[in-house]
Amino acid sequence: MSRYTMPTDESPSGRSERAILELLSDDGPMTRSQLAERLAAHPVTIDRRCRDLQRAGRVRRCPGGAFAIDDSGDDARATGD
Repeated sequence: MSRYTMPTDESPSGRSERAILELLSDDGPMTRSQLAERLAAHPVTIDRRCRDLQRAGRVRRCPGGAFAIDDSGDDARATGD
């Protein structure tokens, strides 16, 4: 049985970044290896996406190398500052 997915305008990198954000939001901090395993992706790809998300202020690097949602700017984003 083949799996059909609906076409989307979102780029593959956008989908993987969204998936990373959803996992971190639901399950808390995770390492690159944990994210790669959960998303069935190569660790280098996960590292690249997480660096992009870090630059965008969406995730932060925790002690021990894990990534987590960066909620330090939530107040500023909510007020538009």
